[in-house]
Amino acid sequence: MSVILLTGASGAVGAAVLAAAPAGRVVALSHRGVVAGRTVAGDITATRLGLDRSAYAALAGEVDTVIHCAGATDFTAPAEELRALNVDGTRHVVAFAADAGARLVFASTAFVTRHATAARMARPYLESKLVAEQIVRAAGLPGAIARIAVVMGDSRTGWMSRFQGLHSTVDAVLRNLLPVLPFAAEASIDAVPCDVVARAMLTIADGPPAAPPCEHWLTAGNAALTIERMVGLTAERGTALGLTVGRPRFVGPALIDRVVRPVYIDPLPSPQRRKFDNLMSLASLFDQAPPFPSTLGELVAAPTTADLATAFAATVDFLAARRGLVAANLP
Repeated sequence: MSVILLTGASGAVGAAVLAAAPAGRVVALSHRGVVAGRTVAGDITATRLGLDRSAYAALAGEVDTVIHCAGATDFTAPAEELRALNVDGTRHVVAFAADAGARLVFASTAFVTRHATAARMARPYLESKLVAEQIVRAAGLPGAIARIAVVMGDSRTGWMSRFQGLHSTVDAVLRNLLPVLPFAAEASIDAVPCDVVARAMLTIADGPPAAPPCEHWLTAGNAALTIERMVGLTAERGTALGLTVGRPRFVGPALIDRVVRPVYIDPLPSPQRRKFDNLMSLASLFDQAPPFPSTLGELVAAPTTADLATAFAATVDFLAARRGLVAANLP
């Protein structure tokens, strides 16, 4: 059985990969987060992953697969952080994989294909992931680039190690903090449960090596839920949990900038304005966009629209409990 070096093991995708992997198979490169199992303290932004020469050589001699999930995912991250984590970090991980003679599975984002139409705030992040993909391809190592959609919680429990932009929107709807949403109601929000993504990543890692790396789309594709359905499920689950949840109105981005922002958004404190700007950036990635391609069904059982609705409802329940909106026993 191969030994996997996993980066980003405390993140949304990495933690799910760690949970899905057989016991003892993964060595997690840990920088700040505390994770279960065997770990090696390191730093992808440093040469030799922050390890001394002997530790680096020992790890390279043991590992034959690298799953690289670490990176900055915040649209508002400073340019130097995006470069250090997403570009330089990927370059260092690629160098390690080459030294180890290992295959490399790189966790990218499906939204790199929409960087040209994305809001200005989202472009530096997407461009950093595009550069990282180019670094992986140029290395010519066996492996794959996994273009991943939005990640929601576990398909059964809703569990997720770290909440992302979608979760912030759900939280705001549950708290009645979003009177309007800058989306077309019929916009498809391509989101896949983290456990499904993790199983697909491990299947890729165990598959036939491909050099140069092949490309997989870990996306819902045509099965994706609409934002209207997601808001409806959020309101339904909130009501079932004893909350009073109003449904926000769907308003196009142009009307937001012309009418809503000057009256309702600009007067808000800076942190709340920043959250709304993040939401606008997220919305730009789905505005009048066709469905993503999907190769998920070639790797694992791809979830249906009904499966995704069940998983999203579980995500809402988990988030509501974790954020203290309702009382619940959490794993």
